[in-house]
Amino acid sequence: MSYYEYGNTEKYLLSLLPRSVQPELDEVRREAEALGVPVISETGAQLLKNVTMITDPKRVLEIGTGTGYSGLLMLLNSRARLYTVDFDAEAIERAEENFRAYGCARRAEIFEGDASEVIPMVEGTFDLIFLDGPKGRYYEFLPYLIRLLPVGGVLLCDNVLYSDRMSGGRPVPKSKRTIAERLELFIKAVTTDERLVTSVLPVGDGMSLSVRVK
Repeated sequence: MSYYEYGNTEKYLLSLLPRSVQPELDEVRREAEALGVPVISETGAQLLKNVTMITDPKRVLEIGTGTGYSGLLMLLNSRARLYTVDFDAEAIERAEENFRAYGCARRAEIFEGDASEVIPMVEGTFDLIFLDGPKGRYYEFLPYLIRLLPVGGVLLCDNVLYSDRMSGGRPVPKSKRTIAERLELFIKAVTTDERLVTSVLPVGDGMSLSVRVK
């Protein structure tokens, strides 16, 4: 069963995709879905793959490892070294096994812990940053992630339209209002920061694509 609730636009975009974005990773995707671990949508995966191939990053930072599907997608389509962060020990264990199974373990380093504690400690810059962690904390993470981007670096963020709730296409339940309010702060920040040029795309659960320009 899919993690996403698709609207007409997404269903149409899905119909345009090849049978599989990365056929050798189909089993990793099925495993994540079976375990109930969130995994990027298929249309989002296609965009992530395209961005990875275009940027040909040397260093990638990922927030939200899951079972390793997105990380493997980036590793298999670049020569990058991946640094990825997650708090879920069980998911990390599966990700480590998957990285080994696909011959990518030497290019992947996993940090277990709360991203809010790990990200401020990260040093250096990253050609590509993929944010796919807790949506309610994107706004909190953004200043640190911009600091880690060089001019020309790319920040790709998943789930920013919150299943069409941010556009008013679906109501926001009372229990989800805080997340929606924080996501609204993030969207305004990432689209108005003068250091970034950003597009918000109705792909999957919504993705923002930013390039640092200053």
